[in-house]
Amino acid sequence: MATTNAAQQSEEEYMEIDTRYGKQVVAKASLLTFPQGLPGFEDLRQYKLFHEEGTSTVHYLQSIEDPDIRLPVVTPEACMIDYRIELTDEEIESLQFASGDDMLVLVTLSDNQDNAGAGITANFMAPIIINAQSRVGIQKALNRVRGGVVIQAG
Repeated sequence: MATTNAAQQSEEEYMEIDTRYGKQVVAKASLLTFPQGLPGFEDLRQYKLFHEEGTSTVHYLQSIEDPDIRLPVVTPEACMIDYRIELTDEEIESLQFASGDDMLVLVTLSDNQDNAGAGITANFMAPIIINAQSRVGIQKALNRVRGGVVIQAG
C-alpha cells in the first residue's frame, strides 16, 4: 500500500509537459501563473522557467499549455542595466505581494538578425515581474525607463 501512496503523491506533485526539446517532468509547485496571460498570449496562463545546462544567464519561459511558446528571458542585471519599476496597487494585488516577498524581474530577448545587424535585443519597456513566493507574474508596459533597481508601490 505504501508504494501506491508514494506513486499517487508523486503524480500529484509532478507533471509531464511538452517542450520544444521533448517531454520534461516538472514539479507542479515550480510552475508560474500569469492571471492575465502575457501580451500576445493572453490565453496561456501557466509557464515553467528553464535554463540550459551549463548556462544560467538566459532562461526560457516555457508555456505549459502550448509547447511551441518559449520566450527567452534574462535579468536586467545580466545586461548590466539597472532601472526602477513602480507598481500600481492593482499590480501589487495581482502579484499577491506581501511584505518581504522577493520579486524577480525578467526582460524578453528577440533575435533581430534580419534588422541590419541588430542581433539580439532585450525589451526593457515591458518587463516580466514574478513574485517568487506566490509564483504569480505579470508583464508591465512602461512608458519610460528610469535608473535604479527598485520595485515599489506607485
